[in-house]
Amino acid sequence: MKSLPTLAPVVACLLIVLTFLLMQGAAPDAARHERTLDALRTVILYNAALQRDVLRARAGLLRSYDPLVRSIENLNKATRTLPAARDVASGEARADIDRRIAEVIAAVRDEETLVEAFKSDNALLQNSLNYFNYMSGRLTTEGDGLRAVEIGALMVAMSRFISDPQPEAARAVTASLDRLARPSVDAVSASDVRSLVSHGRLIVSRLPAVDDLVSRLQTAPTSERARALQDLYLDVHGRAAARAARFQTLLYVAALVLVGYVAYLFARLRHNARILRERLEFEGLIASISTQFINLPRDRIRAGISKGLARLVEHAGLDGAQIFVSRTYDADLSGGYFYRRPSGSATARLPNDLIELASRWTLADHERQDCIDVPRVGELPEGREKACLQAHQIRSWLCIPMWHAGERLGFLALDGVTHEKHWTDDDIALLRTAAEIFANAIARQHNEREREALQARLNQSQRLEAIGTLAGGIAHEFNNILSAVLGYSEMALVVLLKESRARRYVQQIMKAGRRAQDVTEQILAFSRRRERQHHALRVQPVIAEAVDLLRASFPATLAVETNLAATDAAMTGDPTELQQVVMNLGTNAAQAMNSRGVLEIALDMTEIVEAQALSHGNLPAGRYIRLAVWDTGSGMDQATLERIFEPFFTTKPAGHGTGLGLSTVHGIVAAHRGAVDVKSQLGQGTTFEIYFPQIEPASAQADEGEGEATEVPVEYGNGETILVVDDDTPLMQLAEEMLAALGYEPVGFNRSPAALNAFSADPGRFDLVLTDEVMPDMTGVELSGKLHEIRSDLPIVLMTGYGRTLRSRQLTAAGISEVIKKPLLSASVAQCLARHLHSG
Repeated sequence: MKSLPTLAPVVACLLIVLTFLLMQGAAPDAARHERTLDALRTVILYNAALQRDVLRARAGLLRSYDPLVRSIENLNKATRTLPAARDVASGEARADIDRRIAEVIAAVRDEETLVEAFKSDNALLQNSLNYFNYMSGRLTTEGDGLRAVEIGALMVAMSRFISDPQPEAARAVTASLDRLARPSVDAVSASDVRSLVSHGRLIVSRLPAVDDLVSRLQTAPTSERARALQDLYLDVHGRAAARAARFQTLLYVAALVLVGYVAYLFARLRHNARILRERLEFEGLIASISTQFINLPRDRIRAGISKGLARLVEHAGLDGAQIFVSRTYDADLSGGYFYRRPSGSATARLPNDLIELASRWTLADHERQDCIDVPRVGELPEGREKACLQAHQIRSWLCIPMWHAGERLGFLALDGVTHEKHWTDDDIALLRTAAEIFANAIARQHNEREREALQARLNQSQRLEAIGTLAGGIAHEFNNILSAVLGYSEMALVVLLKESRARRYVQQIMKAGRRAQDVTEQILAFSRRRERQHHALRVQPVIAEAVDLLRASFPATLAVETNLAATDAAMTGDPTELQQVVMNLGTNAAQAMNSRGVLEIALDMTEIVEAQALSHGNLPAGRYIRLAVWDTGSGMDQATLERIFEPFFTTKPAGHGTGLGLSTVHGIVAAHRGAVDVKSQLGQGTTFEIYFPQIEPASAQADEGEGEATEVPVEYGNGETILVVDDDTPLMQLAEEMLAALGYEPVGFNRSPAALNAFSADPGRFDLVLTDEVMPDMTGVELSGKLHEIRSDLPIVLMTGYGRTLRSRQLTAAGISEVIKKPLLSASVAQCLARHLHSG
């Protein structure tokens, strides 16, 4: 294809030259030449015949003028053929031939005019001669003596005049005719004499004119002009034939040159066809290598790449090929790929010095298409490149970078040890395609491994999410039970004697209920359904306080070492929950070390440039606070590591743990938009790294002191009417008794529609509404919204034991003044009601 711009003009010029030679080498048409010569001979021949027949007609030897007519017709026919003679000439010669042809045609036309005149005059003359001879003979025989003598004298004079029509002879004939024309006594022959005299006078007048026409016809230049045209034509034709012969010789030479050039093109085409065939085979090999990776399982990609390298080496006649990849993919590739022919070098893989050489190549003269191309190592300048390649006995070297998604994955190196190898640009382009195929296969192998790991983490997250949902529902139902237990226990304590045995029993029930409440709090923290009050805080003091608590609770055999360097680190969160994370992780580590060893706790700040997938969560790019907890305990296997955040999962013996410590940590971290990375090996301890999003320290200072609650003294009601709505009838009855004990007038409903109807009938009756959130017919928020539409100044308190966080905008729209948690205790209920009823 590259020679096409040069070949096309050469072929065009050659075609033009051949066309010119072919046109110039065309010999004159032989048939046309013969027709032209025949026409010239016809003109000459029939002109002679015409002159002969004119003489015969003058002598009266022709019976008709048909021969003259035929001669004229043949002459005209021949002259119509003569213009073909001009085709053999050009330029001045053509003009000469045209002039000569015009002269011949003009001569023939002149002869035709003379013949027409001759035929008319000669016909009259011959008729008068015949009558004169006939009448003079008869009158001579029948006339008298004097008349006979005069007629005889006339006949003698006429005979002399006819043989030589000179003026003297004409005067003699005229004189005889005048004498004969005198009146005669013989009236019988007078008319015959007059006729004879008339014809005689006609002969005298016509004979010179006819002889003049005959003379002009005999001297006509037609034959001479035809011969001159013939000579000129033959000369021009000869020159044209000679010129055609010369150009035919040149055409023959050009044909020989063309044959040679065609032979050269044929050889070139065969050479190009061989190169194209080899290129097609190479392209087919690349396509085949690419095809073999389609739908290839991950565990067979390594073998497929090795097979592809072997096919490349065998096809190109090389001695070896290697692939080295960056450290990111070392876990998949174990050092890369290689293939060596049995006759090649003994090197089993791409040496490190060659890898370093490819990464730091400095000879720009040997870079082609972003590849390192060294066809002859011996021609390299002295330096580390030449020394390194010769150390491995490499004579030719081609190193192709492998790219994937804009990142250099590694190198594909092809070397020749037994012989040198010269690569064309097309071959290098195809090898770059092969390198891209290998890079895609290696990247797919790595990505599939990462995808499997991510899928495992996703399954773990989904399992934890499902367990969290289940745990949240259980905690809600358990809160309802605890509400009844703690509420009635609290009311029982009011009526029991302080020193009674029953009071001690109820106090134990209250104590156990509070412990159960702590369990539900942990469950709700794991399921992320507990309401949290997050604000900006400095992390280091919170962690330091939790570490002090841990030190106080650990035995002397367990050392706690800290490195809390991030003194200015700030985040948005709940300090109590943050301390709970440290306490749970520290307690779990102490149990793993059997209270003997070293526990290290560190706090620092880090910046994540690219998103990362941790063992338990994904971490977007950004600035983070990292809390790390190391222990020297027994460690965990992979199966245990996958389940550590499941609630109620524990490796401790029965009675030594609930399995909620780490699940609570996971719930708290997830609620703070963080992530957990756990690394552990059996016998080598465990590392927990907790990442929390970082904020500016100024925000924490501005928010310092927030979250401190103001204690409201317990106050009793003054008979205010409270609308109580709860679908759990025992809890609704408990709330009524509790409110009645606090001095309020409760009106309870276990159905939301019934409560709405009662309120709609008399909105001014009620001073406050206390409603549960989760109800079947209408949720507490929906009911509150309808009540707020009827009476906007009505205080509404929402009870919830589900732990679901409600948006402040949603609460404001429904007219909800406050949200309190179940289980309800008299003190918390009294304080809440006092804030909304007795604030005035």
